[in-house]
Amino acid sequence: MSDDADNGPRIRRAALPGDAIVVVRGEDLGLDAPRTQAERFRRRYPGWGRWGLSAYYAQSDGDIDDLASGQLVRFELLGIYRVSALRAAGYEVIPTFRTPHVTIAFTGDLDEGLERLRLAVHDERPNPYHGQNEPGEVNP
Repeated sequence: MSDDADNGPRIRRAALPGDAIVVVRGEDLGLDAPRTQAERFRRRYPGWGRWGLSAYYAQSDGDIDDLASGQLVRFELLGIYRVSALRAAGYEVIPTFRTPHVTIAFTGDLDEGLERLRLAVHDERPNPYHGQNEPGEVNP
């Protein structure tokens, strides 16, 4: 599928696994980071007609730990959502780019959408790996 502004992000043909139980976001929902990310997504893919937030899916606590120590190491707080809770709150969870990346997509008012996400049932956990080297970095 296409990865251009007219058609939206590259969507993987394979659906999320049936046992995908959580989606891991690497941001504190009280900060402006989700707004900035959604606005950037909309500018990059204006023809897609959705706001988008970058996330990763996991199938176990071990997967969450792997994400926390890898792709999400730069984030102090992890927001963990069940896919079913996101869908119940009106979001699409779309497998985009490379596995295990997903986009939490929504339409309508940005402020209202971000507030629904903040209020959606989820757990917040401190990232025990925060502050360590990001992937690809080495100690001096």
